[in-house]
Amino acid sequence: MTPSAPAPAPPWLRVLAWTGVVLWAVTITVLSSLPGDRLKELSPFELWDKAAHFLAYAAGAVNLALALRWTTAWPWKRIIIFTSVALSGFGVIDEIHQLYTPHRSGADPFDWTADTLGAAAGALATCLIHARYPSTRRLTPAGD
Repeated sequence: MTPSAPAPAPPWLRVLAWTGVVLWAVTITVLSSLPGDRLKELSPFELWDKAAHFLAYAAGAVNLALALRWTTAWPWKRIIIFTSVALSGFGVIDEIHQLYTPHRSGADPFDWTADTLGAAAGALATCLIHARYPSTRRLTPAGD
């Protein structure tokens, strides 16, 4: 018996996934625009700066990896590589942006490294979870 063809991801799910990517990018940009002293006021708990970068970019990678999975025919390997490189590039732009934000230290290679590692970890975790818990109704791009 041959397995049935994967079911395409419904349009609402594809829109929701890309909306998550955009909201994540806007949130990172807004937070990077806040002066350093104002940003500390917003945090309800003390979190190591590099851990915050890692977690934020891991969350962005989950969003982007799922959006790509549900809207392209790319294999997971390509999604992981693209997501890691794209969010690493976003991290570079974010660090440059912080150079022009009062009371912020921009162009920090360690922040960028945490961003890149978080992006790679988020993309890889999304792939591994997807492989570990296969759906009986596999979501793929429409037309596959």
